[in-house]
Amino acid sequence: MKTVKKILFVSPSLSMGGQEKMLVALSNLLSKNGYDVTVVIYNPFFDLKAELDDGVRLIYMPPKPKLGKKIPYIRHKFYDYGLWETRASAKQLYRYYVGGEKFDVEIAFFRGRSVKIISGSDDPDSKKLAWVHSDFERCEGIAGNFKSMDAVKKAYGAFDRIICVSNQAESSFGKVIGLSERTVTLRNFVNAAEITEKSKMPCDFKKDCFTVMSVGRLHAVKGYDRLLRACARLDKIRKTRLVLIGGGDQEEKLKALAAELQYDKLTLLGQQENPYKYMRSADLYVCSSHFEGYNLTVAEALVLGLPVLSTDCSGPREILDDGKYGMITENSAEGIYEGMLKLVNDPGSLNKYKNIAKQRKTFFDESKYLEKIKKIIDGS
Repeated sequence: MKTVKKILFVSPSLSMGGQEKMLVALSNLLSKNGYDVTVVIYNPFFDLKAELDDGVRLIYMPPKPKLGKKIPYIRHKFYDYGLWETRASAKQLYRYYVGGEKFDVEIAFFRGRSVKIISGSDDPDSKKLAWVHSDFERCEGIAGNFKSMDAVKKAYGAFDRIICVSNQAESSFGKVIGLSERTVTLRNFVNAAEITEKSKMPCDFKKDCFTVMSVGRLHAVKGYDRLLRACARLDKIRKTRLVLIGGGDQEEKLKALAAELQYDKLTLLGQQENPYKYMRSADLYVCSSHFEGYNLTVAEALVLGLPVLSTDCSGPREILDDGKYGMITENSAEGIYEGMLKLVNDPGSLNKYKNIAKQRKTFFDESKYLEKIKKIIDGS
């Protein structure tokens, strides 16, 4: 009788973000294909909880309420680099967040605390995997809950394989951490059928002019301030609405910038469980990020047949095959503006990218991804 393999994912949350959407998609894919999947999160954000299949077990482990008997737990707002988690050993974290249950495969699906937790497993029979979603030469939070970068490197040394979502992510991980002999690039997949179906659902968004759209957290790394400036300039040549889907700490700053620029066509839709029904209205999808490990929404835009423009950052460049399936611009506000201006002035180029977008679907094929991930999980 074949034994069902038990798989554990440890990740910060199920908030509305690309990494979290990939966690849900991968958990569901493995569960549907005969694996026993458990997801442990430690931050109270559950936006995507309903997207998890019934066969996936979700466990929320809140942070320790106190240090010892009296001292309150000290924490920050987001991804929570708590004092106890930093002072405690990896084994102490593993015992608290995972406990005594045994798993065949233990996965740290994010950097920082997730890595420290899984590195504390003392089960010699479990396979340990770590996911790298970001450019380690540029992103923050690598050492979250670690006392030093040496401790980070030691923790990654406890993993059998490190899964990187792009070639650039793998390259930058090697430069910062090392362990190149254990890394492999495995690009994210998307459920094209599900995305297409969700895009057909009713939507109250009324398009009134050339519409530029982007989906992601409203954080500085996404470069939405420079996208806003570029759209305000473009609006003087052709009426242009900028629609941003997502929440984050930059919302008020973006509103203030729009007022300063006297640009009244910024639409902030906040977090949306189904962004695809809005995305179908876009004339152009833009990734304006300073850097990205992958950027799942660029892949989703291609699935929906949207013309895509992206700054020259690692993940999108690979998704767009160096510009074959979408325009890649200089990574600057001027680059974004010049790229959009060129597409507006040349409808032929815009239509070219629109027509070629859906040809890229096979790049994100779910069945090919499943074959690769099963080799990693089930291989020796």
